[in-house]
Amino acid sequence: MFILKYLFFLLMLMLAGSLSAQDMKPFYPEGDAKYFDFWKGTWYLMKDDNSIDSNSFFVVRELVHPSCFMEEWHFEGNNAVALRTWDKINNRWGYAWVSANGLYQVWDTKKVNKHWYIYKQFTISGDTYLSRQSLIQQSDGTVLRLSEKSYDEKKWELRFRQRLKKVDNQALF
Repeated sequence: MFILKYLFFLLMLMLAGSLSAQDMKPFYPEGDAKYFDFWKGTWYLMKDDNSIDSNSFFVVRELVHPSCFMEEWHFEGNNAVALRTWDKINNRWGYAWVSANGLYQVWDTKKVNKHWYIYKQFTISGDTYLSRQSLIQQSDGTVLRLSEKSYDEKKWELRFRQRLKKVDNQALF
């Protein structure tokens, strides 16, 4: 049900972008367009004791091409949906996020060293800062989700660090 509510919105968002498409050539992902190849699946938040938090997870599905993902977020009682997709014209990832409590955010993206980050400026209670987040695949198959903030884009302060584990839903319950 959750997915159907927001799928229409995301498809309309993608359609609006395709109306101004600069080419009609087929898309064959390569290089950075394959950065999130690991991301499809169901990812659960890992607790400090390495157990799974069954109430906090992402469900990630491929959409219209292999470098386009719809993410369903289920964290701490708040649901959201996001679209993460490769833009072949600008050679970068795009990211838009919508929450059940009425937030809509479009994040910029930038590659830092070998990892892709999403960036957005926030002002909360008079505190204005740049936020960035990344999903970094680890050698053990988990994903490190980092959130940092900066006032000058030079020094980054950790906001939170989470480990995510891909789990087959059948094996969880």
